Amino acid sequence: MSNLFGMIWTGVSGINAAQVGLDVTGNNIANMKNENYSRQSVALVSGKPQYTVNGQMGTGVRVERIERAYDELLAKSVRNETSAYSYYSSLQGSLKEAMLYFNELEAGSGLGDALQDYFDAWQDLANSATDGSDSPTIKRTTLLEKATTLTRKIQEGYASLKDLKSNADYNIQSDISSINLKIQSIADLNKQIAAAEFANQPANDLRDARDALVDQISQFTSVTTYERENGQIALMVGGQAIVDGPSAYMLEAVENTETGKLEILWKSGNKNANPVNITDNMSYGTLGANIKMRNELLDGYMNQLDDLASTIITETNRIHSAGQGLERYSQITGTNGVENPKFTLGSDLGKLPYKIEEGTFRISVHWSSTNENGEETDNEFNIDIDVDPAKDNMYSIIDKINMASGGKVTASLSYENGLSLTAGSGYTIAFGEDTSGFLVAAGINGFFTGTSASDIDVSSVIADNPQLIATSKTGAEGDNQNAALLAKLGNTTLASAGGTTLSGFYGAFIGQMTSEKSQADVFAATKQMSSEQLSTRLQSIRGVSENDELLNMSLFQRVFEANSRYVNTVDEMLNTLINGLGSAGR
Repeated sequence: MSNLFGMIWTGVSGINAAQVGLDVTGNNIANMKNENYSRQSVALVSGKPQYTVNGQMGTGVRVERIERAYDELLAKSVRNETSAYSYYSSLQGSLKEAMLYFNELEAGSGLGDALQDYFDAWQDLANSATDGSDSPTIKRTTLLEKATTLTRKIQEGYASLKDLKSNADYNIQSDISSINLKIQSIADLNKQIAAAEFANQPANDLRDARDALVDQISQFTSVTTYERENGQIALMVGGQAIVDGPSAYMLEAVENTETGKLEILWKSGNKNANPVNITDNMSYGTLGANIKMRNELLDGYMNQLDDLASTIITETNRIHSAGQGLERYSQITGTNGVENPKFTLGSDLGKLPYKIEEGTFRISVHWSSTNENGEETDNEFNIDIDVDPAKDNMYSIIDKINMASGGKVTASLSYENGLSLTAGSGYTIAFGEDTSGFLVAAGINGFFTGTSASDIDVSSVIADNPQLIATSKTGAEGDNQNAALLAKLGNTTLASAGGTTLSGFYGAFIGQMTSEKSQADVFAATKQMSSEQLSTRLQSIRGVSENDELLNMSLFQRVFEANSRYVNTVDEMLNTLINGLGSAGR
């Protein structure tokens, strides 16, 4: 400067800069443990020089701005990896829980073991005597216990998967609520940042708060951000802007009345516009994981479990319904009915749960008589009923039976629009070959009831009377053909099981679940490592180092002290100039 007064202001500028530097350093130290804080630093520039006869003279220093240490591109990479890790980690947890329900990790307690035990029990029964002695009776009871265990495990497994779907919907609803709270806060911060930076005030802390909220949303789903010239951002998820400057556009989780599933809707600011369904566009994050788990994986598992249960029911009943037990029926009512008995069995309103082919089924009527030697003999009268699903309905089937039975059997419509058969006095009923599948479809003489994994059960009629278990084809002494066929069923290749065995079908079901769990494990571990590495790199840029800040504090302290001494020196020079020189002329 060209004069002493200007020199004082040069020193004062250094003092002011040191004070700002100490203030920023103190703020950094205070936020040392704040993970959402970005380290700040003071950008100093020289004051505008003054032109003199001796050349340019400096005017000190000034604080140009307070800078924020941050790498936006690296931060976006961190968000992408965080979103991917959240996705695979969530899948990993859900798949682990699904597998635990089937308990295949503990030998002897899983559904696969229950399936094998069920067929082994049929084999034991096939190898036993065909009378009502203690040993075969015990084996019949054991079979019922194993069959009940199997049905309970299938039902419980299905119910568990259904519960996981409900949990997924609950998590989706919760995530949407959390996102909505955060996007409104981001919109508010956008306004504050724009106002502050328009007034040339650094909005570093506000930007940190906004970035922290964006980071949190990236855990729920993939996000994309675009920064405007005024410092505000647009935040995109699922292809739509949920924040654009000061405006927040809310998401909504609404149940689809047709599917019963929650759908994610984006609501624009236009009240007259319909919400946009962005469910399928929500990728990665916990939202993406719950949507995939619910819509694809769990639905797939439940469908496969339904197929398994349906195949066990139909294939077991197909053999069982055409056989005989140690006792025959005096009355039996089918467990399945039609919606309207007037419609043909091949129509939607007249169909039974299982497909019926054109063919024949047999009803065997038995009665006892005594011959001239006083010996009791068993008499059999077979009724073969032709079935054409394109022409017959429940009423016509009933009429055919009544006409062919000669009064020995009375057929009627049950209260559930199914078939009910009642033997005449002194007669009993059994069943034989069925090429139409009508007996299975109508639930006549079946071992299992139900049509799916949710309602598969052992027939209550057979559970109450194990002597009705149809181990025989003909009812003749020593005939255990049906039991032998049912024992082989577990290892028989079936078209209804996708061209494999029931054991193989279930093995493929568990294998798929295990494979998807292993895949989630691998990707979760990979994404976790990647996310941590990128986060560490970003933290090395934005994080506060204690040693660096202590060094800065010492440096700014010395700058403050040095400039203070400089100002004192100039002050003494001024004092000499004003007071000392004046006394010499008195």
